[in-house]
Amino acid sequence: MADVWHEGRPGPIEESIQEYMRWWSQKFDVPLKVVRRNAKVRSRGLAQATRKQGNNNNANQPPNRANTSSPTAYGASGLGAPAMPAAPPSPSLSTTMTSNDQAHQNNQQQKKIPLFFREDYAGFIVKGNFMTLAARPVLVEEGEWLSHQIVEQNRILSGMLKCMQEKDRTTGRPTCNEQACPTMSAGSTTYTWIDTKGQPINLPAPTYIKHIQTWVAGKIQDQSLFPTDNFTTAPPLPRLNDTTNANDPNHWLGKTSGFPQRFEVEIKNMYKQMFRCYAHLYWQHWLTFWDLNAHRELNTCFVHFINVGRIFNLLNEKDMEPMAGLVDLWVNSGVLPKRVNPTDVVQPASAGGSAPSSAGGAGPATPGSAGASAGNVGFEKSTG
Repeated sequence: MADVWHEGRPGPIEESIQEYMRWWSQKFDVPLKVVRRNAKVRSRGLAQATRKQGNNNNANQPPNRANTSSPTAYGASGLGAPAMPAAPPSPSLSTTMTSNDQAHQNNQQQKKIPLFFREDYAGFIVKGNFMTLAARPVLVEEGEWLSHQIVEQNRILSGMLKCMQEKDRTTGRPTCNEQACPTMSAGSTTYTWIDTKGQPINLPAPTYIKHIQTWVAGKIQDQSLFPTDNFTTAPPLPRLNDTTNANDPNHWLGKTSGFPQRFEVEIKNMYKQMFRCYAHLYWQHWLTFWDLNAHRELNTCFVHFINVGRIFNLLNEKDMEPMAGLVDLWVNSGVLPKRVNPTDVVQPASAGGSAPSSAGGAGPATPGSAGASAGNVGFEKSTG
C-alpha cells in the first residue's frame, strides 16, 4: 500500500484504493486526510509484522550451512559435534598381540579357567540323550554310517564357521581375519601347515580354515573315497553279534559297502582337522558367540561332534587335549558317556592315506602312528 502515495501517476490498483478511501470518508463522515494517515500507519504495521514472522520461521529451522541460528538459551549453534572427554581405549582394539599372549600366559600361571570350560556356559539348545544322534543303527554298516556322519558334521561345522567368516558392516572385515588371528591357535596349542617341501609353517587362521574346508569338501566328493556313482546294489545287512569280519585279516572298515582300504585313515584325518576348527572357534572367538547369544548353539554342535568322534575312535585323547576341560565337564555331568577303558586309541598307519593338500600338495601337519587300531573302546550308557 505504500505505492499509493508515490509521486507520479497512480496505477489501476492505486486508483481503486483512493476511490475506496473517498467512499469511506463520505460514509463515516471522516476527513479524507485522516483516512489516508490511518492507512499509512496500518500499512507500516503490517510490513513490520511480516518481517518479524519471517525471522521467527528462520529461527525454527534446523541448523544447516546457510542458517546457523539457534535459540539464545542454548548459545550459538555450531556444525561440529560437541566436545566430549576422551573415552578409555577398548582392550580388544588397543591391546597388541604380544599383550594378548602375555595375558594368556598369566592366565595359565594363575590357573584361570576359560568361561567356556565352566558349567554355567556349557548348556545346549536341546534336551535329551546325544547318543541317539551318534549311535549306529543296528542294520546299517559302520562304514556307511561314518560316511554319513562325516558329511553331516562338515555341514554343521560350516555353519559355525560362517559366523566368523561373515564381514562386519562397520569394518568390512570378518571377525576371524589375518590381523586378529595370525596363527591357527587354540589356547597354548598352535597348529602348523606342511608346505610343499614338507616343512611346518604357520598360516593365518582364516587361511588355514579355508584350506581345511576345501580339502574336506574335495575328499567328500572324491568318488574313490566316498563312492556313489558306481552303486549297483545295496550291501548285505550286517548280522547281529557277527565276529567273522573282526577275525578276518583282509577286512577293513566299510569294505562290504564298497569303501577303499584307506577309508578309515582318511576319515580320521578329516575329523582331526575339523576338531581343530572347533578348538579355534572356542579359544579365539567364543566371546563373539556369546555376544550373538549363540554359544549354546556352538556347544550343541560341538558335543555331537565329540560324541561321534569318541564312540567310533575318530579322535584320541591327545587330539582333544585343547578342549579337554569342556569334554571332561560333559563326561562328568553325564552328557557324554564315560569310557570303560580310557586307554588312548592308537591310530592306524598313515600309509595309504593322504594329508590335506592346498596348492602344490601342501597340507596340515598330521603325523601318522605306526601300528593297527586298538579296536573299539567300550562306553558306559549315558545318563544325560
